[in-house]
This record gives sequence, structure tokens and C-alpha cells, in this order.
Amino acid sequence: MDRTTTTTATPAPLWAVRVAALAHLAAILWEGATAGQLVTFNAAALPLHYYGAFGVHTMAVLQLAAALWYWNSAGRGGGVPRTLALVSGLALLLGFPQAALGTYGPLQAHVPLALVLTGTAVWAAALAWRRP
Repeated sequence: MDRTTTTTATPAPLWAVRVAALAHLAAILWEGATAGQLVTFNAAALPLHYYGAFGVHTMAVLQLAAALWYWNSAGRGGGVPRTLALVSGLALLLGFPQAALGTYGPLQAHVPLALVLTGTAVWAAALAWRRP
């Protein structure tokens, strides 16, 4: 009796979305760290926070592109790949009003929306790292 185990390699689109989701979360973590500095009146953190928002948007676009690649490679059906693409799109869309509120709006709306964005990015990362 031959006891061989079969393993399937994780496809490149799934790895791409996993890496992009982690990079997106890292950019959001950077924003939280620099926001903490701003709360303590460290004005030197303002440019770091401002330009970090561009990193969040860039990583969100890359995450969405990778999620769409993964969904397309999975046959464009339902399930986790489609949900991951939708959640990634939601994270990208949430980032723009969240950043605009930080520049032009009240912080009382900017900060809660940042938490919603963080939760959405965590949701996408959890979906990306879920077993296929």
C-alpha cells in the first residue's frame, strides 16, 4: 500500500492578495501610529501621517487588483474569492472619505471611520488567509 500525501501549491493570485492585504494593514497601522503622535501634539508627525494616507490608498488599490485577479482565476463564481474582492473594494472606497475627513472634516468623523476601515481591512486579510 502506497501512502503518499498530496499537497496542492497555493496559487500565485492567492499569495498576491495575501501579501497585499498584509501590506494594506501595515499602512493602516502606520497611520494609527502617526495619529497617536498627533494626539500628543507632536507636529513633526503631521507629514508622516499625511503622506502615509497615500500609502494606504496605494496598498488598497493593490489589494483590490490582487483580489480581482484571485476571483478571476477562481472562475468568477461566488464564495470567498468574490467576497474578498467585494470587501477589498469596500476598503478602497472607505479610504477616500476617511482621508478627506481628516483633512477637511471633523476628527469626530475621521477617527470612527478609520476604525471601520481598519475592521474592513482585517476582514479582507482574514478572508485572504482562510484555507482555500
